Amino acid sequence: MKEQNRFRIERMAARYATRQKEKSEADGARFLREFDEARERVIRPAMLDVQRELERAGHSPWIAVDEAAEKPSMELCLGLSGVPKTRGTNLVGFCVIHWRDFPEVLAYLVVAPPPMDLLRFAAPKEITHEYVEQMLVDAVEHIFACRSI
Repeated sequence: MKEQNRFRIERMAARYATRQKEKSEADGARFLREFDEARERVIRPAMLDVQRELERAGHSPWIAVDEAAEKPSMELCLGLSGVPKTRGTNLVGFCVIHWRDFPEVLAYLVVAPPPMDLLRFAAPKEITHEYVEQMLVDAVEHIFACRSI
């Protein structure tokens, strides 16, 4: 190969790599912005609804923001009566994970027995109030069932 063409390819490849990196960083920032929007517009209101119902039933739930291992995150900690108030169990949450080549939103449940992933969202726009509300109610039911054994 002519040296001039080899240099051209090197420069093209370097520019391409730079553009890909910039694009990836921009996509990651956009994904985080979209998650923050979904967290405030969809997830928080649904968690507040469930929190109020649990409080009416005599429990002491709270919402933890960015306290999970993966961040950003939001968790509804159930604060069940008769159970020591600790963060880390009896909760349902959402966080952004980077376990693959692209970010995802992970919905998860932490209860004894061990935690389980509930659902993954490829895009924060897919998170709807209906999904979140149903997932929260199902998770609360599961936690109550586990704690009743």
